[in-house]
Amino acid sequence: MRTDHSVIIEPSETRPADSPGRTRRPEDRGPEIARAALDLFVTKGFAATKLEDVARAAGVSKGLPYLYFKSKEELFKAVIVEAIGEPLIRANDMVDAFEGSTEDLLRELVMKFREFAESPLGGVIKLILAEAGNFPDVARFYCSNFDLRGRALFAKVLRRGIARGEFRPVADIEMSAILLAQPLAMHSVWLRSLAPHDDSLPADSDRFYRAYLDFVLKALRP
Repeated sequence: MRTDHSVIIEPSETRPADSPGRTRRPEDRGPEIARAALDLFVTKGFAATKLEDVARAAGVSKGLPYLYFKSKEELFKAVIVEAIGEPLIRANDMVDAFEGSTEDLLRELVMKFREFAESPLGGVIKLILAEAGNFPDVARFYCSNFDLRGRALFAKVLRRGIARGEFRPVADIEMSAILLAQPLAMHSVWLRSLAPHDDSLPADSDRFYRAYLDFVLKALRP
């Protein structure tokens, strides 16, 4: 019986897909269960999803999730890893390798966030915010492992632009990074919560991102 309940699982996109006829190894099942849980948590809600539902969706026996995750809360953490881990790695690699202007880099980083936010994976942000009060340990896990790294990407872009003379110096880079990141996260949540019920303003993401970049870049230019 597996006794390691760690939720720091490798994001699925970093592993090769199973070849036809290949027998799945026991260590493959954890990410499979997390991916099934991600879809159910986002579509049905965390509280409404039972571990038996997750097992059924993952195509495993009813008791198997308990061998990998000691609680539903631990599975929640694994879902966060599965949804956000790989997009963060790709975004960081893109920032490090980018050779153009810092304005173009910021535009590219924002578009990478948009791709994530508007995909099914983006629903995990709303899920985390909705359940933060009920599961503070999960909220702390997200903040220390993922939110911090996301803000660090924006801080890295700001430092690059300032060092190259493309952005004006700012008084507080860390807080400025939060000001860049949070509106993007909140727009993702708004699209999945209030936008369907707000008749006063159509849910036009193209318009939002144009206004966001216009506002931010004018504020940062020397």
